[in-house]
Amino acid sequence: MRRTVYKIVSFLIVIVTFASCTNSHKNKTNSFDKAISANDSIVLLTNQIKKDSTDFNLWKQRATLYLNNGNVDFAFRDVNKALQLNSENPEVFLLLSDIYFTIGKIDNSLSSIKKAIDLRPDNPASYLKMAQVKLILQKYKSASLFANKVISLSPDNSKAYYIKAISALEQKDSANALNFMKMAANIDTNFFAAYLNIAVILNAQGDSTAKKYLVKAINIKPDNALANYLLGMYYQNHKQFGKALTTYQKLIELHPDNYEAYFNRGYIYLIEYLDFEKAEKEFERAIEIKPDYTEAVYNLGRTYEAMGKIDQAKKQYRQALKLTTNYPLAIEGLNRLE
Repeated sequence: MRRTVYKIVSFLIVIVTFASCTNSHKNKTNSFDKAISANDSIVLLTNQIKKDSTDFNLWKQRATLYLNNGNVDFAFRDVNKALQLNSENPEVFLLLSDIYFTIGKIDNSLSSIKKAIDLRPDNPASYLKMAQVKLILQKYKSASLFANKVISLSPDNSKAYYIKAISALEQKDSANALNFMKMAANIDTNFFAAYLNIAVILNAQGDSTAKKYLVKAINIKPDNALANYLLGMYYQNHKQFGKALTTYQKLIELHPDNYEAYFNRGYIYLIEYLDFEKAEKEFERAIEIKPDYTEAVYNLGRTYEAMGKIDQAKKQYRQALKLTTNYPLAIEGLNRLE
């Protein structure tokens, strides 16, 4: 019996931009103990503002906390108060740009960054913010130019090199992307996203050193689902199936609802080990987590077919067709059995 199994798993470039444009401000509140909650910090700041309402920095810090908590209106109120007290501080305008970006007012966000640049043309943080926004807007050439300005002012800025790397990657220039990504990682040895992207690029080039960078990424974030999954895929693609199964098991222990890990374990048991009972359990668990997982439904059908459970195989193939109309392998499976 031919054991063709449908499986779509590919290494995807992980474009880890800056999920929140406010990241550059998060360290501004480190006068408070890291263990206290954001709400407690807001209370403390509020009390300080009551004692001295003329300190623009207190208003700016509280605006940052509000923004990080998703309280945009309060953040906007506080940043405006900070601007009333000090309209010459570029950091306040950078925070204002974050607020505008959050509510989708991109032109206002860009204008706020430009104002920060005008106030302090030698401040790399303003150019970095502009590069970040341009990257998110997919203006890759512009993002790279602003990143170059950051590097001219601050040669060891790892984020600027990372932005140049992503910009190059999006323009199909994998050679420069890899070089810039390595520069970012060399500057900041804890740059998780840089290591992960280096691994992805190297893997796409068939370079076995990809594993080394995946391991480095996992050392930085041991519980990261994507890094562990990609390491499992690396082992699987290099026919190190025992290590792949172990890595997927670790991923499942960290993230019990990771259906892709169960799927890949099922695939290995079905195709490489011909252990149909184990494959059945893995695919069933993947479907339990994600009932509309067409590939798992189909492969469970293939497992039943290999076990000689023809009626159950047909049922799975029909279910795959319900989930994905005209699913070719399910049609092929039914034709083969009927």
